[in-house]
Amino acid sequence: MDAVAVSYAQDGIEYNEQVMGFVDLLRKEYGYNAIMDQMFKQDETAVDFNEMMSKLIADSNKVIFILSIKYKQRADAFEGGVGKEYRIILDEIEKNTKKYIFVTFDSLKEIDINDIKPSALGNREIIEMTNQEEQWNVLLAKLSDNEIYSFSEVAKDKRKPIQKLVQFKQGKNKHELFRSAQILLAENKQILDQYGPNSLIAINNPLSSTVKTWSDAKTDSVIPNNRNIIQEFEKSLTLLSIEEIRIYKKYKVHAEAFEVCQRGEIGRESVPVFPVEFENMINEEEHDA
Repeated sequence: MDAVAVSYAQDGIEYNEQVMGFVDLLRKEYGYNAIMDQMFKQDETAVDFNEMMSKLIADSNKVIFILSIKYKQRADAFEGGVGKEYRIILDEIEKNTKKYIFVTFDSLKEIDINDIKPSALGNREIIEMTNQEEQWNVLLAKLSDNEIYSFSEVAKDKRKPIQKLVQFKQGKNKHELFRSAQILLAENKQILDQYGPNSLIAINNPLSSTVKTWSDAKTDSVIPNNRNIIQEFEKSLTLLSIEEIRIYKKYKVHAEAFEVCQRGEIGRESVPVFPVEFENMINEEEHDA
């Protein structure tokens, strides 16, 4: 039989009519041949509804069980028609997992799920039918045995991680430390001479775009270069003499104040001038080498 049997525990006129409305919606709006006991009560006067529902559940393609507090009480006690139908579930559910669908009209945010779920059902999915489109979509997917989400096919080739060469890295020696600082400072000086406040283009044409170019260059090049120098020197302080550390620290104070000024937190007059002795120090190492 291509039908969807709906099982529930009768719990007053209002609840019973809610179930009938649910069955009618499945038939009228969604095209499923949903059936329930009330449909047969109107046609027959001496039918055994317990036997009838047991047969319908056995013969139907899908069975929806509407869980409620009353349903749990009768199922756990194996009482009446609900108890008989519940025995059928327990006998068949492991062999036919797609046939049985569990729903509730209660909001699972307002009640404990264990108040409506019969004890032997375990951790099975319960669809909360509170008239939200997404929840109806889940129910329809189960009724039609269709998937909601479409996943991509597995690629033919597995992507492998990028391998890194494991090797012992020695820190810079003093000559390398000073040499790398020379290169970065040379770039800073070139930018300053080309676009800085005292550059020829800035002096001759104060309204040119040089002001913005200088601001961008400080952010993109000068400040990162200063940070790089400081980072390398901080890792290599043991290579320096006390006097060299003192000179380096003067440069560090200048570079950090320069960056704070660029962020607008202090004025230009608060930035210490670039310590020429730092430049001389790293250049003397080159001459000594």
